[in-house]
Amino acid sequence: MSRSQHSKAVRPRLVPAVVGLGAVVALSGCATGQQAETSQQVAAIAGASADAESMAVRNATLGFPEETNGKAVYEKGSSAPVDAVLVNGSEQSDQLVRVSSSYAQSTEITGTKTIPGNQRLYAVEEQGGSSDQLTAAEAANDERETVRISLNGLSQDIYPGTTIPVRFTFAEAGSVTLQVPIGNSPNPRPEHGSQHGSTGSEQHSASHSEQENQSGEN
Repeated sequence: MSRSQHSKAVRPRLVPAVVGLGAVVALSGCATGQQAETSQQVAAIAGASADAESMAVRNATLGFPEETNGKAVYEKGSSAPVDAVLVNGSEQSDQLVRVSSSYAQSTEITGTKTIPGNQRLYAVEEQGGSSDQLTAAEAANDERETVRISLNGLSQDIYPGTTIPVRFTFAEAGSVTLQVPIGNSPNPRPEHGSQHGSTGSEQHSASHSEQENQSGEN
């Protein structure tokens, strides 16, 4: 085989390797871009959801606690409100008869407890707070039925990022237990690039201008 024929035989085998390398580089670049972008985002807290036969508990969370000594926490012995949507999927009305948790000494339920067939009952905080379903101010001008649920005498400190078991018991549908997290903070999230009062490009421009001024002085 001549040298030119040997080169032609080898060359096709090199093409897939080069293409594969380019694909790896392209994928690496995409992954890097996604990671840089998602690192700037703050995910919303997803509430707990579960079904007890015809009754469904949706988006159950604890209201976000007030700060104590600079930290957001439900201290041991305090109370925590429960936010949720109770959905009756049957034609027959049902009733919320009890809410309990191994992390609370007692539970208080006030307001409407009956959920008519194919209707919803909104569990909201007494003063609105961080409820994603319906604030107390909205409830005052809304025809939707609401109930207030409070876990009292917490057995330990509870911080955002943790979950506690909460059991909902209905007269007809029975009981269901959910691992309930603390909900979203009501405080607005900081805008992108505003943490230090300027974006990265603005900081770079300021630094570049300072360097030019120093050069002019020298």
